Amino acid sequence: MSEAGRKVVRMKKATGLGLLASAFAPLAAVLALVRLDLLGWVSWGILAVCLSAVVFLWLVLRSVSKIQERTVVSTVVRRADERVVGFTSSYVAPVVVAVFGTPALPSLVATLGLFVLMVMIYLRAGLYHLNPTLALIGYRLYEVTADNGEIVMVLTRARRLPQRGEVHGGHLSEDIVIQRKGRA
Repeated sequence: MSEAGRKVVRMKKATGLGLLASAFAPLAAVLALVRLDLLGWVSWGILAVCLSAVVFLWLVLRSVSKIQERTVVSTVVRRADERVVGFTSSYVAPVVVAVFGTPALPSLVATLGLFVLMVMIYLRAGLYHLNPTLALIGYRLYEVTADNGEIVMVLTRARRLPQRGEVHGGHLSEDIVIQRKGRA
């Protein structure tokens, strides 16, 4: 693999890490606040890491323009923001365990177990596009059917994507494209 190819792979990995960390930062922050009494200074450390994840996401988004641009010729475009809402609603389970469980080790282990399970599912299924932090900063999620029948998820700040036209963006994975500038 060429040096340029290795650089693109590293950029995609950094972007994936930024998306992963920022996707779970809100949940980790809520859990740290809920268990502040039990975790003490560890909660403050978790909150600092969550803030760092959001800063890292900002840096990653600034560098997305360096990922090789991909053009998808769209035939059908659908909003898919409800998938982000569905993913975010899965945050409820660990929070319920943390809030209503006794402030003891078994409750903490159960909460951490649910959190780790969610992270593993997120990674194994490649759900990088389901990121509530991106939604909070104005990104929308679209499901785009390309002219070759391929279905691609597009993260963008654009209010609309063309039903029949070109959609440009950085290729995060086989089926995820992100637009740094909100253009179609």
